[in-house]
Amino acid sequence: MLFNTPEFIFLFLPFAVLLHFTLSRWSVNAAIAGTTASSLLFYAWWNPPFVLLPILSILGNYSLARRMVAATPEVSRRLLIFGIACNVLVLCYYKYADFLLSIFDGRALGTPNVPLALSFTTFVQIAFLVYVHRQRPTLDLGQYGLFVAFFPHLIAGPIVRWGSLGRQLADRSRYRVDWDNGALGVTIFTLGLAKKVLIADSLAPHAAIVFNAAARGEAITAIAAWGGATAFSLQIFFDFSGYSEMAVGLGLLFNYRLPINFAAPLRSADLFDLWRRWHITLMRFLRDFIYVPLAQRNPGPFGRSAVLLFTFVLSGLWHGANWTFVVWGALHGAGLVVVMAWQSWRAPGRAGPLALAISWFLTFTFFVATIVFFRAPDLATAVHLISAMAGFGGAPIGDISPATEEWIVRVGFLSDGFVRDWFGRTWTVAATLWTLTALGVVLIVPDTMEIVGYREGDAQSNWRRRLGRWEWQPSPTRLAVTVVVFAVTFAYIGRVSEFLYYQF
Repeated sequence: MLFNTPEFIFLFLPFAVLLHFTLSRWSVNAAIAGTTASSLLFYAWWNPPFVLLPILSILGNYSLARRMVAATPEVSRRLLIFGIACNVLVLCYYKYADFLLSIFDGRALGTPNVPLALSFTTFVQIAFLVYVHRQRPTLDLGQYGLFVAFFPHLIAGPIVRWGSLGRQLADRSRYRVDWDNGALGVTIFTLGLAKKVLIADSLAPHAAIVFNAAARGEAITAIAAWGGATAFSLQIFFDFSGYSEMAVGLGLLFNYRLPINFAAPLRSADLFDLWRRWHITLMRFLRDFIYVPLAQRNPGPFGRSAVLLFTFVLSGLWHGANWTFVVWGALHGAGLVVVMAWQSWRAPGRAGPLALAISWFLTFTFFVATIVFFRAPDLATAVHLISAMAGFGGAPIGDISPATEEWIVRVGFLSDGFVRDWFGRTWTVAATLWTLTALGVVLIVPDTMEIVGYREGDAQSNWRRRLGRWEWQPSPTRLAVTVVVFAVTFAYIGRVSEFLYYQF
């Protein structure tokens, strides 16, 4: 079941919210149990037999956590290592067994499809075990079950921490209807849905036609290669940030505040800042549990650089068992090492507008170029597109789509030869205009969390712009705007597509 389907919006969601607050009148524990059950139903909608895996994982990790709380620090540490190993082994079996076997002996094990949300729930539960080892909290099975299974974040994050969401689950005051939270939640959900349906899904065909042509080995012009990669960069941003905002909005309907996962990252003027603001909860997990512990053991510029590169290679592997993801992670790790060296070399001081513009352009161009490895099905396709970006795509003169040729003839401001040489069959003027429009939205239009003023896990807030009277507040006018946005979005829901991060 997808967030952007009528059955979710009009059937499952009202049922889940009504069940939660109806049971809360009886008892908090009943509300927690009911919402856990509805969350598992949401999960089972995809593949019913696989629902046993999260149930067994919840029970196993909770049982281990109880033993850790009762044990001495040394025994707790051993149990922690055991728990992390078990969680990682389950993830490796389902997600990486074929990949690893193909490396060592060229054959595949034939493991089943990767269970939905396994990568996310694995990280959630590893972070939980670490928290239990360090803090020795009071544990409750019902609260822990809902903490892991809560359907807004279950499938594709954000990656929640027990120290934040766990405290909210134990707060009995949250089990009463809060109309302000409800209004804010509906608004955030609607804006996230609009991002997904109106922008991300409209960009998808423009990116797909370029990547599919490259996978078939067809000739690609440089404009088409850059256009397709830019379209996908914007598509994945609007798709995943839209999902993350929908998750935050859904959480507010239950009076839970989930963490912000995107903070206008494509406005960043350096690669470090981009990764502090893109998939924030994943980056914080990697920072806290991989980079910082390893960097502390390997001090100095060389040690930190090696650890940074290793962390981002792991980030790439987390996204998928494919060499394309390994290369993508390694490229970003290497890019961050270069930025770190540059920042240590340059003189301190505030950069001027021109320097910031150049820095943003270089950062965005690097992100777009490397996204080719993230999207391409294999290394050969990625290399073909990168070659095309450099002008070696082998596109012949005169390769132009009929629709583009007709549009040029009608408008008449460019020659046919110019368009044939630069755009080719896989890219059109219309695709260029739509991609540039989406980029303008990224750079100019305020981010959803800026509009509504939402804060949760938002330690770095210098990305926010002051909106003054434009900031969202409950009012009849803003209700009308939200209704109109939802109505326009709903008109396009018939062309339902999965969220990109469902596959990770």
